[in-house]
Amino acid sequence: MFTGRIDRLWIIGGVLVAAVLLAVGWFFLIGPQHDETDRLRADAESTQVQAATLRSRLAELSRENTKLPLYRAELETAREALPMAAGTEEFLRELQKAGDAAGVAVDGVNIGGASPVTAAGAELHTLPVAVTATGSAAELDRFLDQVQRVQPRAALIGNLTYGSSSEGESGSEDPSLTVNMKIFVAPPLDPPTAPAAGAAPGQKPQPGRKP
Repeated sequence: MFTGRIDRLWIIGGVLVAAVLLAVGWFFLIGPQHDETDRLRADAESTQVQAATLRSRLAELSRENTKLPLYRAELETAREALPMAAGTEEFLRELQKAGDAAGVAVDGVNIGGASPVTAAGAELHTLPVAVTATGSAAELDRFLDQVQRVQPRAALIGNLTYGSSSEGESGSEDPSLTVNMKIFVAPPLDPPTAPAAGAAPGQKPQPGRKP
C-alpha cells in the first residue's frame, strides 16, 4: 500500500514536471518561434504589397514612356511660344508670314528694349512691339487672328489704333492698323555689370595714387 502511494506521487510529480517543461518550452522556445513566424509572415506580406506597388508604378512609367514624343512636341511648342532668347529676327519673319497669309502689307515693326516682369512667380522679360499693317478691314482682322492664334510666339496685344494709309495712284486710301503688343523671354536676361563707385558711365575707374 505504501508502495502504491509512492508510485502515485512519482506519477503526479512526473506530470507536474512535464507540465513545467512544456510551459518553459512554450515561453522560451515555441512562443518566440511563433512570434518570429508572425514577423516573417508580416514582412512577406509587406514585401508583396511593395512589389505590387512597384509593378503598378513600372506599368505607369511604361505608359508614360509611350507618350514621350508627345511631351517633346509640347515642350517644343512651349519653347517657341516663350523662348529663352529675344529672337527678334525670327519674330519679324513670323509677322511677315502672318501678313502674307492675311493679305496685308506689314509697313513697319518697332521692338523696344527688354524689361523685367514677374508672372505666376516666374521672372521673365518683356519686349514692347508696335506693328503697322495696311489692308482692307477683313484682311486686317485676318492679320490679327494670325498674330494671336497662328504664329507660334506668345504675344499679348495691348491696344489697336486704326487709321488710313496715304493716297495711292487710284486716289483711294487703304485702312491701316497699328498693333501694340508685348512678347516675352525666359529665363531673365543677365543684368549689366554696375560700374565701380565714383566712376563715370563708360569710364574705367583710375587706380588710387600712393601718398
